[in-house]
Amino acid sequence: MKRKIITIENGLVSVPQSGEVRMTASEIAALFEVYVQTVYTNIKAVLKLGIVKTDVSCAVIVTGNTLMPDEYGLDMITALAFRLHSSKTEIFREWVIHRITAKPSQTLVIPLSKSFLYN
Repeated sequence: MKRKIITIENGLVSVPQSGEVRMTASEIAALFEVYVQTVYTNIKAVLKLGIVKTDVSCAVIVTGNTLMPDEYGLDMITALAFRLHSSKTEIFREWVIHRITAKPSQTLVIPLSKSFLYN
């Protein structure tokens, strides 16, 4: 499976719709225009707090007694965007908040049983 990455160009966030977003720490640092060491420090803090769980299904780096994945998903990238401070993280945070609070364009009705329907 080919990795997908997020881009921010001219204030527009582009997140691939098909496939899973996977980015290395250096790609995240380039995306948010921060130092790689800043990304690693904040990844360790996020993992230590348990905000995002470590995905050991991919290649990992052993640092001391900690397993650090080589690649991170959208959950970690989003958590980092709310911890780091740069113009690109601000753009990404606004995009995330807009996606969460936007009204859905269509209603999806899923029948859970014969007598109840939930949206």
